[in-house]
Order: sequence, then structure tokens, then C-alpha cells
Amino acid sequence: MEGKDAIINSIIATAESKAQAIVADAIAEKDSLLEMTRNRLEQRERETLAHAEEEARKTVERKVTLAELDRRKLLLKAKQALIDKVYDAAIAKTLNMTDNVYRDFIGGLVARYADDGDEVMVSERDVRRLPYDWATKLGESIGKDLSLSGKHHDARGGVVLVGYKCDKNLTLDTLVKQIRPETEAEIAEKLFGR
Repeated sequence: MEGKDAIINSIIATAESKAQAIVADAIAEKDSLLEMTRNRLEQRERETLAHAEEEARKTVERKVTLAELDRRKLLLKAKQALIDKVYDAAIAKTLNMTDNVYRDFIGGLVARYADDGDEVMVSERDVRRLPYDWATKLGESIGKDLSLSGKHHDARGGVVLVGYKCDKNLTLDTLVKQIRPETEAEIAEKLFGR
């Protein structure tokens, strides 16, 4: 029986050895799979983090760009408002000239642009400064038949020459609007430099 027991013990030992090898292989495979899974998860985590960091960088970059654009728009708007004030101040300064100086200024415009037979329309504000006989006397001095219109224009100052062929708007607002494209860059340079 001893031979039998030895064979049985040998079979059991071989089976146990194979079972231990199978268990060891399974544990090694499990550890390998766990390590691969851990590595994949870490790689995904790194990729996700890198992607999130890139998206955050782009978002911050976009917000900085938009903030810079808004800043430039506000600065441009402020500069434009200041330039508008300069032109308004020029009109105000002209309106605040003494009556004689103002009459000479407006008279120079009328002399330059009037046609024979024009009516000179003044603003409500200028009725006292540019009386009825002013237009007639100015016309005589420049050799043209001029008269003061019975109507008034709505602008702050200056005149409108009402003629047979066409009217000529010589109001201060219109004159400033006409010279603005030619003078705005120079005014901006003086105000803001470059």
C-alpha cells in the first residue's frame, strides 16, 4: 500500500503544485491587469487634466482679449466724447464772440457764398445780433442784393442763404461738421499725442 500511498501523494503533490502555479499565474495576471488599468487611468487623468488646463487657458485668454477690446472701445468712446466737446466748445466760443466780431465773421461767410438775390436766414438767437439792415448793408458792401429772411432756422448760430437756385447752409453746426474730417486727426494728436 505504500506504493499506492506514494502514488496518491505524488499525484496530490503534483496537483497542489499545479494549483499553486495556476493561482500564482492568476494572481500575476490580476496584478498585471490592475497595473495596466491603473496606468490607463493615470494616463486618462493626465490627459483630462491637460485638456482641462488647455481649455481654462483658452477661456482666460478669450476673456482677457474681450476685456482688452472693451477697454479699447471705452477709451475710444471717451476720446470721441472729448473731441466732440472740443468742437462744441469751438461753436460756443464763436457764439460768445462780441456782436461786432460775430457780425464780421458771419459777414465774411455770407460775402464768400452769397448769390445776388439771396435771403439771409438767421437763428432765433441771432435776431438781435444780425438785424434787418445788417443784411442789406452787407449786400451793398459786396455788390449783391441781399435781404434778411422773415423766417429763422433751428441751428445754434450762423446763417442759411436762401436762394433761387439752391440754399446754402452756413450754420455753425454744419460748418463744424464740414471741417471735422479735415481737422479731427490734428485735434486728436494735440489732445492725446501718439
